[in-house]
Parts: sequence; C-alpha cells; structure tokens
Amino acid sequence: MKNKAFFYSFAAILGIIAAVVLVNLMKVEGPEGPVGPGAKKPPTEFKMLDSTVENLMLNVFKSPAPVSNHGKNVDRMIVFVHILMAILFVGWSLYFLAALIKFNSKSNPKADYHGVRSKVGTTVAEYGVILVEVVLITCFAVPLWADVVNEEQMEKIKAASKEGKGNGLELHILAKQYDWNARYAGNDGRFEKQALRFANKVDNPFGIDPKKADVDDVIITTARSKDNAIVVPWDRPVALKMTSMDVIHSFKVLPLRVCKDCIPGLQLPIHFKVNPELLKDKNGKPANKEGDEHLFLITCAQLCGDGHGYMNGYLKVVHPKKFDEWLETKSRAELEKRKAAKIKPDLAANISSAK
Repeated sequence: MKNKAFFYSFAAILGIIAAVVLVNLMKVEGPEGPVGPGAKKPPTEFKMLDSTVENLMLNVFKSPAPVSNHGKNVDRMIVFVHILMAILFVGWSLYFLAALIKFNSKSNPKADYHGVRSKVGTTVAEYGVILVEVVLITCFAVPLWADVVNEEQMEKIKAASKEGKGNGLELHILAKQYDWNARYAGNDGRFEKQALRFANKVDNPFGIDPKKADVDDVIITTARSKDNAIVVPWDRPVALKMTSMDVIHSFKVLPLRVCKDCIPGLQLPIHFKVNPELLKDKNGKPANKEGDEHLFLITCAQLCGDGHGYMNGYLKVVHPKKFDEWLETKSRAELEKRKAAKIKPDLAANISSAK
C-alpha cells in the first residue's frame, strides 16, 4: 500500500513538473513590456485558445473587450478557471448520481461498511485536479499578478513620469465614500507634500496646504461627470498608487481589466498600459486617432456602505498629445488659481494695516 502511495505521489509530481514546463514552452512573447533603457524582454503569453477565450468573454460572460496589454491574460485566467470549475461540477455531480444509483437500498439491502475498495479512479481524479490547479497558479495567476504589481516596473514608470518625456505617468487615486479622486504631478513633475491636518472630504481630500501658492498639482475631485473624468493617455504606461480616506474600496475599470483594493493607511500599486490597437468605436472599427476619446466607467468592487451602488466615476482615455496638452493647461490654471487666492488675503491684510 505504501509503495502504491509513493508511486502515485512520484508520478503526480513528475506530471506537474512536465505540465508546467510544457505550458511555459508553449508561451510566446507578449506585448511591449517595461519602459526605459535596459528594459527586460516582454512577458510571455499562452495564446492558444485565444479565439475561444474571446468568444466566451464577449458572448457568455458579456464582458467588454479588453483594451490594456495585460487584459487578455486576465481573460485567459478567468475562462480557464471557469472551465475547471464546470468540469469539476459536472464530474462530481455525475459521480454523486452514480453513487446514488449503485448503492441504493434495493441493490444493497445490507450495508457494506468497506465501500469502494479500489481507489484508483478517485486518486487519479484528485491528482488530475491538483495538476490543473498547480498549472493555473504557476503558469497563469502568479506571472500575471507579478507583472501588474511589479515594483521594478512601477519605479521605472515613476522615473519616466518625473522626467516628463512622455514615457510614463504616475497617478494617485484616492477613494472616499462615495467618490473617486485623482492627483497628477503638475508641470514641475513633482507631487506636493501632503498633511493630514489639511485633508477634508469636501475640497481637499489629498491634504495639500491650501496657503501654498507654488503648487501646480492637478486634482480631480468627485470624478462623477464625463467633463470631470480622470484622464489617462493610451500607449503610455500608467502607474497607480491607490489608497482610501475612510473604508476599504476597490477601484475597478472593467475594459482595462484593472481591479485593486484601496485601503486606508496603505498606498497599493498597480500599473497598466492601454493598447491603442485594441481601441474600437461602437461599430468595431479602430478608434485611435488624435481626436478620439474613450470613456470607461469606474465602479467600486468592495461593499463600502449604503451608497456603494452609487460610487461610480469616469476614466477618459485620450491620445498622448491631447493628454499632455490637457495636463499642461490644468496645471497652469491650478497654479494661477493658488497665486490669486494668496494675493487676496495679502491685499486684505495690507488694507487693514493701512487703516
């Protein structure tokens, strides 16, 4: 008995190793990877069954087509897990029905306490499930997660954002009941320091000193309207740093295949890149010209209170040139507004002292 158990275990381990190696060998080079000089090769992807995955996601799960570079990897993972769950559900249901028929009281008037004596079938089934689960985790789930939260990649995007050469964008997302807020570094390429004593939920969620006149950070508060949406460029890596002002929220943009928790006291990273070749209009035609814009719904994927269902926002994807123009205009306007706000109290103080 011990020899059989050892044989099954040894065979299962060899099978798992062989399956993992085989799946990795079947992968091909994916879309563009990290930015900047000395970047590593793009991550590999398992592109077999892509047409099946796409049909299931669009027609069965009714999900919008992905527009980010990592989106198809997410879709593959979702479809493969659902296929495994469907096979397990059908298989165990048939096994249960077979057991009910075979071991009913008429066929077995006297109870048999030994049950099924041969366990080869169940052992093979159990090891088969383990093998598939290990392949899904090691070949799909772990590489996907490691890619989208890769610290090295995040740092490269942040460095590119500070340089201001259009090679990356760092964006801070702040969730609060029940709105989405965003902050961009302005034309100076740096984020202003934050202080908790300045923060409030009405007009200063990021806690920036309201008396400082040389701040040009662009703040988007309550991104509920299409005219006040969070704006990102396509074909440029975007690094998000996300947190919450009150309870746990979850930033979800389905076409981007981005979903990440926003937790108070933590700044959690994730990055993505919108692939312009995947952007389509309502008729399915390419829509990646300079004048094209794409508006995606932001939802909260974490129950966060009685207003959870209304915590929606908008994320607008535009041409990189349009984004740069928008950010420069917004940053300049913010700087002028702060300078004007500082002049008014200074002028009032001078008039008061003159009296």
